[in-house]
Amino acid sequence: MELALLTPLLILLALLTVLAYRTVAAETTANAVAHTAARAATLQRTPAAAETAAHRAVENALRTHELSCASHHLDLDIAGLQPGATVQARLTCHADLSDLSGLGMLSATSEVTGQASAVVDVYRSRP
Repeated sequence: MELALLTPLLILLALLTVLAYRTVAAETTANAVAHTAARAATLQRTPAAAETAAHRAVENALRTHELSCASHHLDLDIAGLQPGATVQARLTCHADLSDLSGLGMLSATSEVTGQASAVVDVYRSRP
C-alpha cells in the first residue's frame, strides 16, 4: 500500500533529477561551444573571416555535441583581431527539452547561455 503512494513521488524525483542533469549538461556544452567559436575566430586574419569561422565552428560543434538547440544566437566581440586582443563569444541556445515536458511544469525549451574568451596570438603578424 505504501509503495503505491510513493511510486508517483519516486518517478517525479527521477524526472527532476534527469531535468537537472540535462540543464547542467546543456550549460557546460554551451560554454564549450562558445570557446570553440572564440578560438576559431582568433585563428583568422580578418574580422569577416573571424565571424564566418566562428559561426561555422558553432554549427559543427552543436552538431557533434549532445545539445539540441531549437535556435541559437552567437554574439562575437573580435576586438579588431590585434595580437594580444581578447575575442569574446556568447552563445545563447534554446535547448530542446520536449522529451521531458511530460512533467507538465516546464516549457519545451530552456534558454541556455555559454560564454568564453580566447586571446589572439601575440607573436603573429598584424592583419
